[in-house]
Amino acid sequence: MKLRQDQLYEHLQKGLAQSYLVYGDDPLLLMEACDHIRHSARAQGIEERELFHAEGQFDWLGLREEANAMSLFASRRVLEVRLPSGKASDKGETLEHLISHPNPDNVLLVVCPRLDATAQRSRWFKAMEKHGVVLPIWPIERNQYPNWLKRRLQQAGLQAEPAAIALLAQQTEGNLLAAVQEIEKLRLLGITQIDEDTMQQATNDSARYDAFALADACLLGNLAEASRILSHLQAEGVEAIMILGALNRKIRQLIGFHGLSSAGLAEAFKKQGVWPKQQPPFRNALQRLSEQQLHNALQCANRVDQAIKGDGNAPWLQLSQLVIALTGIKLPTS
Repeated sequence: MKLRQDQLYEHLQKGLAQSYLVYGDDPLLLMEACDHIRHSARAQGIEERELFHAEGQFDWLGLREEANAMSLFASRRVLEVRLPSGKASDKGETLEHLISHPNPDNVLLVVCPRLDATAQRSRWFKAMEKHGVVLPIWPIERNQYPNWLKRRLQQAGLQAEPAAIALLAQQTEGNLLAAVQEIEKLRLLGITQIDEDTMQQATNDSARYDAFALADACLLGNLAEASRILSHLQAEGVEAIMILGALNRKIRQLIGFHGLSSAGLAEAFKKQGVWPKQQPPFRNALQRLSEQQLHNALQCANRVDQAIKGDGNAPWLQLSQLVIALTGIKLPTS
């Protein structure tokens, strides 16, 4: 059966299914959904967890044998299979078998990025729909994001003014993990009533090296600074999909702003929630980059997306190409 994310808690209260497929592009929502399933498993005494990264020449036969083997430490186990490409190298035969013929000692948890239409027509996916639980994780819509932030703040024991929430939404849109980190920092600071100035000061402190600082460096045409921040983010283990989300958002905004009159641009900034302090990089980019260059950057962003989904190209190399395209700097050719 298929569930929405908001139905997961109620479903788990009734008991665990034998198999779960959780898929989507937002790493935070994906992680939290999987955490709920793992927590429910532990609550039912399932302490053991086996993790399998199904990449490249993964040993699918070994997974099948492990699934049929008896647990050494507990009566039941969670077998978690992470499928980064969303495609099984054995054409899904092992997953289909494990789903259709489950071992009662196991709970199977398959975790994937967003699955395309072809993957959703596969036999293993259809088997999961029939015998297990399919949980697609959809991004939070832009008009729903402030309310989502408000609920997260309240869960942390914090009350924020609407302007403060709007500021946090603007600074973290497309990066839910960053939003959760900012909320946790506010909680640790012991500030329970948050106005716009407090939010501005608190969030600026952590914005030195993040995807939005990278985006601003690109918009300002500062390739050296952008490359330095990108290297820092990679070294820190930041997910490439988070960086892509921030850059993609800026590109689409710039395409929408391009060619507007001064008055039209001011109105567009207001509608898009681009605060006065955030406008200089946009204005700089609009003066330097043609509409064609922006569409070229958008094509680069699409290549990054495909690389993250496992098309064989290196995501971070593709991200560096996107950074170059968005700065508008033409590198010398040898």
